[in-house]
Amino acid sequence: MKLKFPLATLAGVITWLLVALLTLYILWQLPGEQPIFSVSLLLLLFGLCFILLTQEEHPLGVTGRYGRYLLWLPLACAFALLWLLPTRHFDYLAILTIIWVCLLPYVMSQQRAFLLTLLVVASWFSLQAWLDQRSLWITASLYAAFHFFAVIMQSAILAEQEAKQALAAKNLELQSAQQLLLAASRESERLRIARDLHDLLGHHLTALTIQLQVASYQSTGDAKLQVDNSLQLARLLLTDVREAVSTLREPTGLNLQQLLKPVFAEATYALQLHIEIPPDLTVANVLQAQHLVMIVREAMSNTLKHAKASTFTISAKLQATCLSLRLSDNGKLAQSWQPGNGLTGIRERVAECAGEIEIVEHNGALLLQISLPREYTNAESLTG
Repeated sequence: MKLKFPLATLAGVITWLLVALLTLYILWQLPGEQPIFSVSLLLLLFGLCFILLTQEEHPLGVTGRYGRYLLWLPLACAFALLWLLPTRHFDYLAILTIIWVCLLPYVMSQQRAFLLTLLVVASWFSLQAWLDQRSLWITASLYAAFHFFAVIMQSAILAEQEAKQALAAKNLELQSAQQLLLAASRESERLRIARDLHDLLGHHLTALTIQLQVASYQSTGDAKLQVDNSLQLARLLLTDVREAVSTLREPTGLNLQQLLKPVFAEATYALQLHIEIPPDLTVANVLQAQHLVMIVREAMSNTLKHAKASTFTISAKLQATCLSLRLSDNGKLAQSWQPGNGLTGIRERVAECAGEIEIVEHNGALLLQISLPREYTNAESLTG
């Protein structure tokens, strides 16, 4: 697993290193036999736990599958150091608990983080006061302020990150909506032009043809020849107008890869995508295209939230009677998993498109097989 070090994690690691090096240096200077090995092991274990807990995609990350169990180990290491070391030389060890409380906003609300921080500070300095047999309420008050400040700052950083991610997601949704709106506007404009050509130009050409037919019956000689030629041209022009109207009324189709491009951009930071969609595959119905975008987005969201997968595969192909869409990942389903609101919404969207969906377990992961009616897809793509 490749470890990532965002700024907050790097600051915590640097602080831990300074505390560890200073502690070992002081311990070496003290006379007599000192528990250097035990202290080194506890400091190393604290640092490794902190690094693992701050990995977003790691199962031992603070939001991972086992992170809630690992979270208590570095706190236990800090209290063990307090118990082993003479506190009169190591008053600064409470810095380790400041590092630890920075993880709390990731797993609980700010109010609960404050209460747990207060309990940790009270327990820490109560134990230190008992070991030293002296009053530490001033030191405890100052360190408590630092602890609360760390929780507040980390909560603010986390809220800012969530807001930024939400804004980015809304921006990508807006891009998808703009593409669909543009496609719908183009389709509406094509239909308007087709109606105008049929109702105005077609009507006048029909009237002109009738008038030329009457003139042909009433003419003789060279005049009749000229009128017949004009009548033939009028009929050809009327045929061309009808063909143009028919062409304008045919749906041009929405390119599926272009429609899904904002959705793919949204997930590339966390997933490796395998896209198997023909470059010329299009969807003609705007409503169906909108549902397809939302279905893929919801499937990717479920993968990120629940499957803990690293890859996501989407394949689409045109069959004899339908457009087939296959969505899968390399995650692992819980043994007692149940369909939630996301899968329910996907089912509803497929039903609105008059399609069918099959949700199965494949290689321990979730597989979605979706079929949408052929009549909603571009005829040109179907023949390719």
